[in-house]
Amino acid sequence: MPNMLENKNTGLIALAVALACAGSCSKPDEDTASPQGRLNDTGITWGADYPRGVNDDCSASIDKKLLPEGDAIAGDILSQQDCRHGGDADGAASFAYRKIDAGGEPLPADAQDWQCVLDETTGLAWEIKQPGDGTYGNRGMHDADDVYTWYNPNKGVNGGAIGDWNSRYAQCTGYLEGQPATYCNIEEYVSRINRGGLCGHRDWRVPSLDELASLVHFGRSAPAADTTYFPNTKSGFYWSHSPDAKLQERAWAVNFQFGYSAPMPRNNGRHLRLVRDWKGDKNRPGTGAE
Repeated sequence: MPNMLENKNTGLIALAVALACAGSCSKPDEDTASPQGRLNDTGITWGADYPRGVNDDCSASIDKKLLPEGDAIAGDILSQQDCRHGGDADGAASFAYRKIDAGGEPLPADAQDWQCVLDETTGLAWEIKQPGDGTYGNRGMHDADDVYTWYNPNKGVNGGAIGDWNSRYAQCTGYLEGQPATYCNIEEYVSRINRGGLCGHRDWRVPSLDELASLVHFGRSAPAADTTYFPNTKSGFYWSHSPDAKLQERAWAVNFQFGYSAPMPRNNGRHLRLVRDWKGDKNRPGTGAE
């Protein structure tokens, strides 16, 4: 896994923080007018005892009777835990989302119909999926049930293998045998969305592993996401565009049942949520141009 953080905490908290970072702990964007480049908190608002035990609130204690022989814990473990830092310390996850309509305009938080979501922390806008019913392709282009194989013919970014074109399985909306533009792979899906446009834009793309992991809400599971803004999120794997550096037949995906990342075979049918950079948009919420 990319860039694990140093463990100064319980194994559970350290794992959650490491997955949330997932290699994206880089220097913030120098353009301070934009949120892009910043990271979301984990969403964990509860504490963990050492060496075991999870609490309902942000509390923690050390049970010295359970410590392995020779193990010495010093310092205040409560102050080290995620629930005491950032927006998570307020008792609610510090994700800052805005609903966006079909034309790219911001909506109030209580809007009942929206097509995209802007993450005001990272500066990324995300595709919203429509309700699924367990059947591929019968709820429109953004059907939550649809799955895609990983495919990218660009040798400069595909890690040395193009993946699976998936010319044989009707796993997504509009699939027609013998018509490549309808095939159920990640690149063809991007092309279809950009031809028609989404939320007023035609530059949607498959997210990187770091970007996709930024949506994980470690305070929840099945799905590990904020379903107030991202309804119909499946408790399964979603593709990133990031290839596995060691195994050419695999690429990285994020599991939204529990929020962990793993390299998956490229011929697997997995879910997909597209992203675009909101930075630079004249009417981007948060710029004062609304």
